[in-house]
Amino acid sequence: MMRFCLLFILMFSCTWVNAQDYTRYLSGQINYGSIILHSQELRPIGASNPVGISLDYGKHKSSQKAWDACNCYPRSGVSLTIWDFDNREVLGYGVTSLYYIQPVFRADQRFSFSIRAAAGVSVQSNPYDEEKNPDNLSYSTYWGIPLQLGVVAHYRFNGNWTIDLQAVLNHISNGGLSEPNKGINWPTLSLGFSRYFTVPLFENRAKTDWDKATSDLNRYDISTFTTYHSPSSRTLIFSWGLEAKYLRRVSRLSNLSVGSEYLFDNQKVSRSQEGLESDGHNLGLAIGHEFVLGKILFAQQFAFYLIKPESQLNDVYQRYTIVYRINERLNAGVGLKSHGHVADFGDFRLGVSF
Repeated sequence: MMRFCLLFILMFSCTWVNAQDYTRYLSGQINYGSIILHSQELRPIGASNPVGISLDYGKHKSSQKAWDACNCYPRSGVSLTIWDFDNREVLGYGVTSLYYIQPVFRADQRFSFSIRAAAGVSVQSNPYDEEKNPDNLSYSTYWGIPLQLGVVAHYRFNGNWTIDLQAVLNHISNGGLSEPNKGINWPTLSLGFSRYFTVPLFENRAKTDWDKATSDLNRYDISTFTTYHSPSSRTLIFSWGLEAKYLRRVSRLSNLSVGSEYLFDNQKVSRSQEGLESDGHNLGLAIGHEFVLGKILFAQQFAFYLIKPESQLNDVYQRYTIVYRINERLNAGVGLKSHGHVADFGDFRLGVSF
């Protein structure tokens, strides 16, 4: 389920464009879902159906510039949700705070639809404890990194009101910084309303040619990243890496990529001192896809190891990164490496594009 990381970036924007370029709104939703038991080790928690109440605050852009970026009118904002995981003894409760991006298509029509991607921070009430809560293998820290990806259908009525029907996949984990960390994965259906502060006006604009509007059909990225793990000694040990990749634009919102990354994993070196043979060197080759959402880039990669520590039992892994383009050359953001549904680590990164 880690492929849905999306998303997305731990960044809250405080810069607002001119008033004529967007309309602010408030949304409220009721959410109902079902936890996916993606590992046999999670069987003790049984079938659970989380219920949540959400409140969103955001802006819906309507400018020509916004339209040119995606042939759509994007919404973005912050969301707060209170969750009852339907298993109070093991999973407890949670609160997620998200920043979301939501390109809306057919916004000038009564019926419209959007794609929603979000990421942020969360708190959970009942983490794993060897004595008090040994059955909770889903999370072992009071905080987490929630991710969300899904689709939303909108019906506009009475000018500045919409009914919103949402289907999303949610994920919470701590990025592998503390074990156990199987994560919580749960799809949800949500029903809610949005109220715009003023009646939004979305022009029926002509579609633009993406290949003529963009100047970076071919792009080369070099990024450096750093992370830290929490090995059995509980000592925070930093690791560092370098990634190089080539990207080719194939549509307005998509790039295809091929690349390689090197990682010196200090956690593996630490484990070798605890009796496991390892030198910490990792080298991988990856192919992938990247969503281009204005200045935000969301990449998903599938990779296999060319070189790996002896203590690393997996041959393949997945990479998810979300970066913000500071300008045409520089970008900064976060990444996640996982082996299947289990997160290995999260990282912070800085890159340059050519």
